[in-house]
Amino acid sequence: MPNVEKTPRQTVRVEKELWDKAGVMVGPRGRGQHIRDFLRWLTHETDELPARPAAPERDAGQSADSPQSNEVS
Repeated sequence: MPNVEKTPRQTVRVEKELWDKAGVMVGPRGRGQHIRDFLRWLTHETDELPARPAAPERDAGQSADSPQSNEVS
């Protein structure tokens, strides 16, 4: 019998920049587990919201909502 995964693979479209940033936060193999944990919370299988990694350090004066810019003044 061929190698069959116990859980079928699903496809989701995510912007490359967002996918890469998530990989930096949780590691390249951690994204899937975080997505599954969030879906379990979203569907009320659990009341425990997945842990959120600490925010990366930002440059002084840059807020979480401000887009990163490479422009030089």
